[in-house]
Amino acid sequence: MRRRKAQRIVPGHEPVLAAGVRGYKLWSRGELYVPLIIADRPGNGDVGRFLDALPKDRVVKVPTVTSARLAGMLARRGFAEAAEMTPMGVCELWIRSP
Repeated sequence: MRRRKAQRIVPGHEPVLAAGVRGYKLWSRGELYVPLIIADRPGNGDVGRFLDALPKDRVVKVPTVTSARLAGMLARRGFAEAAEMTPMGVCELWIRSP
């Protein structure tokens, strides 16, 4: 299997995930991880639309959620709090399964 070169994330210049949303996402073993979500204009619904467009037929994980607003948005969309063991220890995340 060919390995992809890691993408460098520069604060303020994060990749565009959707209209009005920047951040980072990656696939690992058939699961989608979205460790960084940033709204260009908080409160106008862009992040909600991005979350609604995530695949429903795959496991989606959002690690280390520190925003109560984002946690509420994830909960309303069927995500649940969980923990996952990583090489660096336990990581708290929000997960939605098909």
